[in-house]
Amino acid sequence: MNPAMRFDITAEPSAALLCRLIGLLAQQDLAAPDMAVRVASGTMRLCLDLADPGGRTGAILAEKMARCIGVEAVALDGVPL
Repeated sequence: MNPAMRFDITAEPSAALLCRLIGLLAQQDLAAPDMAVRVASGTMRLCLDLADPGGRTGAILAEKMARCIGVEAVALDGVPL
């Protein structure tokens, strides 16, 4: 199994935005075996762990997530974009 990668996302609390972010994974046929979503003080924090899909796929996904309207910050393996 490939090593895991972690996406940490801070965004406005929105069910539609959550669906868009998860949809980016679905487009690549990736499933997050571990996912946590917390909403507090008007902010949504999403943590996704998944097996490394290889190549630049993880970095490309992180960049696409960062460009979604309502996303404030994205970090991939602890490194902010």
